[in-house]
Amino acid sequence: MRALLLVLWLALSAPALAEPVRVTITQAGEAFVADYTLPTDAPAWGFWRSSTAAADNQSWRLKSWKVLTPGVALQRRGQQDAFVAIDGRAVPRHVRVRLTPFTGDLNANYVPALNLGGGTVALFDGHFALFSVGRADELEALPPGFDSALVGDFGTAVEFKGRDVRIAGDVEGYRSGNSGGAYGLFGPLPTIVTNGVGTMIDAELPKWLADYLAGFTPRVIGALTSGLGPAGLDQPTILASWEGTGGKGASMNGGTLKGLILMRFEGQQAVSELPALRDMARWFVAHEAAHFWLGQAVTYGTPRDSWIMEGGADLLAIRTIAGLDPSYDGRPLLNEALRDCARLAAKPIASALERGEHRAYYACGAIFALVAEKASGNNFFAFTRGLIAANQDDKTLDSADWIAALVRRSGRPGLGKTIATFLDQGSKNPAADLAALLREAGIPYTLDANGVPQL
Repeated sequence: MRALLLVLWLALSAPALAEPVRVTITQAGEAFVADYTLPTDAPAWGFWRSSTAAADNQSWRLKSWKVLTPGVALQRRGQQDAFVAIDGRAVPRHVRVRLTPFTGDLNANYVPALNLGGGTVALFDGHFALFSVGRADELEALPPGFDSALVGDFGTAVEFKGRDVRIAGDVEGYRSGNSGGAYGLFGPLPTIVTNGVGTMIDAELPKWLADYLAGFTPRVIGALTSGLGPAGLDQPTILASWEGTGGKGASMNGGTLKGLILMRFEGQQAVSELPALRDMARWFVAHEAAHFWLGQAVTYGTPRDSWIMEGGADLLAIRTIAGLDPSYDGRPLLNEALRDCARLAAKPIASALERGEHRAYYACGAIFALVAEKASGNNFFAFTRGLIAANQDDKTLDSADWIAALVRRSGRPGLGKTIATFLDQGSKNPAADLAALLREAGIPYTLDANGVPQL
């Protein structure tokens, strides 16, 4: 009986799990209304994703959101957009906002909204997530990429409500209130499923491009699945939007969320078939689809290990495209990677992010992947498949895991030591050290006029 009473007392005295921020988004004509319910009193609530608009480096929310609730204002504080109480007390627990979809590019973040033709609009859930601070002026002191321990992190459960709403991206996370990034689609845009791969394509996208994406994407994902095994996704999907003919040329950008490849096209030259744009789209789909495995089935431990994902995705894309198109030659891309790595590897590759030298992760990572491919009987799919299988417990890969796998495959500790030196120390003579790495791996090469190895 005493034991039963003790258990009951512990259950009653344990703190309740904190409620998340909750926000419901509904459509109101051509605009939307976001209704926030905040879990606690705080003088300010900042937005986790506060990147500025790429066009002018200003807050896009201040241009497109209007707070309807008295006593609270939307402000830019330091590097953060935030709801701030006007009277210095607490932001009301219920905040309503009217927003006009902002479809412009952001600096290093997902586009907030997409116009997808036929009246369909997509909104990104990550741009609604909030954190709290104890004083509004604390927002101005938060550094870029600040630790979540510095603020009140309650999580944000986003709900897109409407009759025709569908979700693209991290559907499972969205449904559980813990999304890793998803778009809510309001409107009738159809999903066409081919071989288990969904395509959601803007009705106004030029037909030649729509047809190419609808045909090529399932082939790419099928080839990757054949080589790597299932990625653990219910239905990989591509979401492609058309931004119109505002520019004279042709351009494309996009990104990847869980199970989703996002692409945006625009420009007058894109209206008619353009081989350069087709090839750009082909590469983008293949590289980003590879991240369903290297990036989602397993991810990196810290940003210092992102060379594993980016360089690996580059080599997987090269081999996948070559398997689908025998006329494709990936050597120019690998030779470009060798030249760029020779230029960037004088300093430690692992810390390239701190120097703004992101290209090092792609270029040097692709060459290290090439070494692993050679060690695996010229089969990088086999090497990657082994990495994923060996790291399913925590689904995390770091440089030590990758190098250990390389040494096991090759039986050559020297390969691992050379790559570790590139990562942690850099090289006094990157071109010569890259040549030595290729030579030890058994990869033939020649030297260009600058002494850089070329395949």
